Amino acid sequence: MTKKYSALVMEIDEIVEEAVVLLVNGVIVQCFINYCPFKIEVGKTYEVEFEMVLPDSVGMEVSQDGYVGVEMEDDSFSCVVAGYLDGAVLRSFIDFDAQNIHYDYPFFNQKFIKINVIRIDVAF
Repeated sequence: MTKKYSALVMEIDEIVEEAVVLLVNGVIVQCFINYCPFKIEVGKTYEVEFEMVLPDSVGMEVSQDGYVGVEMEDDSFSCVVAGYLDGAVLRSFIDFDAQNIHYDYPFFNQKFIKINVIRIDVAF
């Protein structure tokens, strides 16, 4: 079961309808809407679910500073998610399903990491 988070809609892109900027747990993040059965509005708060979309070749490194959050890349959906890889969960500004990273890259388990992400999908 995926955990739901309370997110404030800060901006909806006028050109790309699926692009939305959210404020969740004090972090501003641009996401791609992959499911939304109703009209959302700027300034309103919704319960949402998040999912990381990873590239075929995962780029990641150990973080020495213990930073937890997200660093957006320019005006795209690409970003770097930083957090603590705790087995099947990446504990960042929210808890992400780590998608078996801890099996594929056991060296990174139980460490603070930074991982390159194609985008963060959000479902309303």
